[in-house]
Amino acid sequence: MAIPTTSVKLNGPLFDAPRQLSMGIQEAVDRGLLDLAQFEGANRVKEQLYPGHGRVTGNLRNHIGAKMTNHVAQFDAGETLAADGRNLVYASWVEGISARNQSSSFKGYGMFKKAYDHIDNNPKLYEKYIGDAIIEALE
Repeated sequence: MAIPTTSVKLNGPLFDAPRQLSMGIQEAVDRGLLDLAQFEGANRVKEQLYPGHGRVTGNLRNHIGAKMTNHVAQFDAGETLAADGRNLVYASWVEGISARNQSSSFKGYGMFKKAYDHIDNNPKLYEKYIGDAIIEALE
């Protein structure tokens, strides 16, 4: 009696050099995360700062940026751009997370929270930025 057998041969760039590929994919994921943090995070915060709504001189708006640290993307109010690594002093006040906001009538604008919620509530953004970067790495 004949015994049916099946064989599968895997070839192509995904299987040729696994270590090199995993490094390339990690770089692609990092690039996608940084793009996501910059375009959907930092830029969205900047859009919410306009004259009469958190923008007086434009200094806060100019200090908002994104960076990668240990495969984690972060967007903030100056820490990524400042030489001393600290956010602008008044950024927490404008955001509304300062202790002074609790005793004041000004509760802040919540720009960073809104930008984070936008990213967190739209899983397709991950596909758009990270998925596209991985596809580019595999081509």
